[in-house]
Amino acid sequence: MIGIAAAQSTPRLVAGGADRIQGLVGLLDPSALPGGATGGARLASTNVLCEIAELVHDLDRGARRRGSVRVRIGEEPCELGLERTGEALLVTVYGGGPQPVIHLFERRVVAAPAAARIAAELERRLEVVSPHEADRLQACRDALSRARFAHDGRGAEPSVALVRVDPVETLPIAIAAELSLRGSPLGLPSPSSPALRSELLPLLGRGRLKVHAGGTTRELADVHVFLVAEQLASLALETIEAYLGVRPLFRKVQIGGAVCGVRLPMSRSGAEVGDAAALTIGHVGSARPESWTFPALDVGVLARAVVDFGRSLARVLVRHDRSLSHNLRLVEFRARLREISEACREIDRDDALVNAAPESYRAYGRSPITTRTEGQALGRGRLRFVSKWTAAVPAIDLQSTFLAGDSFLVGSSRELCCIDRNTGMIAWTRPTTKGVSVLTPCGLARFDHEGLLSIVDVASGETRASLRLMPRAGAPVTGAVISGPGLPRMLVVSEGKRHLVGVDLEAGEILWRWAARRPGTFRIRRAGRLAIVANGEQALTAIDVVSGTVVWRYCDRLRFTGSATVSDDSLFAIAGDGVSSGRGGARLCHLDPWSGELRWAVDLDSPMRAVGAPLVAAQNVLVTMSGPRGTALVAFDRRTGERRYERDACQGAAAALIVDDVAVINGERGDLVGLDVSTGATRYHHVFTEGAEGDRPRRLEPVLRSGALFVPQPVVQVVRPSDGALLGAVAADLVPDLLRVDERCDVYVAEESGHVSAFSAAARLMLVR
Repeated sequence: MIGIAAAQSTPRLVAGGADRIQGLVGLLDPSALPGGATGGARLASTNVLCEIAELVHDLDRGARRRGSVRVRIGEEPCELGLERTGEALLVTVYGGGPQPVIHLFERRVVAAPAAARIAAELERRLEVVSPHEADRLQACRDALSRARFAHDGRGAEPSVALVRVDPVETLPIAIAAELSLRGSPLGLPSPSSPALRSELLPLLGRGRLKVHAGGTTRELADVHVFLVAEQLASLALETIEAYLGVRPLFRKVQIGGAVCGVRLPMSRSGAEVGDAAALTIGHVGSARPESWTFPALDVGVLARAVVDFGRSLARVLVRHDRSLSHNLRLVEFRARLREISEACREIDRDDALVNAAPESYRAYGRSPITTRTEGQALGRGRLRFVSKWTAAVPAIDLQSTFLAGDSFLVGSSRELCCIDRNTGMIAWTRPTTKGVSVLTPCGLARFDHEGLLSIVDVASGETRASLRLMPRAGAPVTGAVISGPGLPRMLVVSEGKRHLVGVDLEAGEILWRWAARRPGTFRIRRAGRLAIVANGEQALTAIDVVSGTVVWRYCDRLRFTGSATVSDDSLFAIAGDGVSSGRGGARLCHLDPWSGELRWAVDLDSPMRAVGAPLVAAQNVLVTMSGPRGTALVAFDRRTGERRYERDACQGAAAALIVDDVAVINGERGDLVGLDVSTGATRYHHVFTEGAEGDRPRRLEPVLRSGALFVPQPVVQVVRPSDGALLGAVAADLVPDLLRVDERCDVYVAEESGHVSAFSAAARLMLVR
């Protein structure tokens, strides 16, 4: 079933696991085993036995009130938890992880006899262990032989308090609880280290969970409240992500003596996921299992109810035991609640902004009309290419390799070098650190991993200006170069986790800084004086590149993660990731680029995933789709959004572009396809089989130069884009992982192995009439 997640159940122990638990507890309490404690003691290794002895000794002298030891029961890692209550020990055996399993909870064992039995077992093992283990066994045995577990002030049994977590009655659904917690005895030392440690044992309090909704109250008795709260938080986060991704969700888990489930179905029309979710809670493992379902719950309301309950529970736990503020498990639980709260704000977010004065920005978007006549010379005959030079660049960085005038800039992990494109001679080199580069009108801008932005002069290799920014960690550095009539020379670049900065390239200073609501990968598209920004939020934002102010903002239920396309007075962007977990996972939006007004939006109900930015032609807009069957193009009417056609292009991944009235698709498996933009009919289809299977270029984008299309395949092919006629080929021994073509149709090929070759177009004979 599409979008159906299998129900998760409590994992069970391997065969004999219950006997192993009984044997392990029999080390402390002989009544757990019919044959006494000796057989159970053999289940524990020498190191585990010493750790148990050290823990019991700490409990006796009052250094700790509770603790745990990692053990292994069959193939399952577990923990043996001990907690002192007066002259007794409470034994708990549980498995950790995202969904803990409680095998045994608070079995009461008399402490002094248990310590004596452990000391006797240590004495027995002293006869069979190696000499380097005997010292530790001897020290543990001597410590336990003095254990008395006296009933003094430190060893007094802590009181059992009934703690109440009150519901928040402002929501249609509220969650509350009552649980029993043991208080910390007086004289127990406070944690001296600020380090956070993950401890599940102090959080395993049992009690009653109550859900109030619709004037009724349902109660789950004898459940581990914190474990249920953890799973409710995880389910709420999954529900929000499914809701924002427009995909159904069916999930059920068993935890802490309870079963929790959530259901987010598709709407009746099947077009998208509805706003209503259903919550299911019930008992598990009881003689009369019961469950209740609360239907038609708003996703945001359900998530906020879980957050309110979780925060109230966390405050109660910390107030009762201050040491829990250093518990890593509780800290991560609070962090998950904050994540849910931020996601709820995205659901409720309604801060769309429309630019009421778009004319001033529309003026910057107008470009002079040019007529391309240079392509006529390459429309006849065939092209030949001869080798000019070859260079070896170890550890080459293809993303930092550029063609700038008469200079060919090649970046690597250690240095940046400039090669004369005519002679192949090295003009200059300079050492560099790991980073990214972008070519600007003022030079090469390089941003290293420490946050230093340097502007390097292309002619001399000297640093013209430098600026310290916040390093960008966990996501790629992205940006856009701003230059044009009436605009300063600027670079808009991502900084830190959620900031964009506008840098004046000539002055070398920051002009403005803009903060996004959430961290993400920025995708920036230039539109005159505007920068169209998408960073994974449910909004597409237009920023004035001169002042940094937000000019307009368009909000959608789906997130914008890809680059937009701006053509004339139209902006096309894809909202959603398009993953085929359900129909309606992505949407094509047509906006006014200067005001931000929506003209139309259409769901991409294809079972494939939208990749790349939309392709815009005169009458249609095309979306490249990728899936198990390969790459396809879906066309929509540019004016109305009406679906025109869908055509399969090639197998595997591909790169596409539009040249006049032809959509050219270059596939990774050697296919080059030309489709008519208006009808989707195939104009030509070439299959290039040269090279081995692994000799495929890293980047498949064709390069259009002088009316000819240079196609990166195992051998660079030169094609006339209108009819697919082959004009020539570049016989290079390198795989064209990077392809550059200059204004003279000279070709530069770089391979990831660290080699660069240059080829010039040879003289041609032409028939002159």
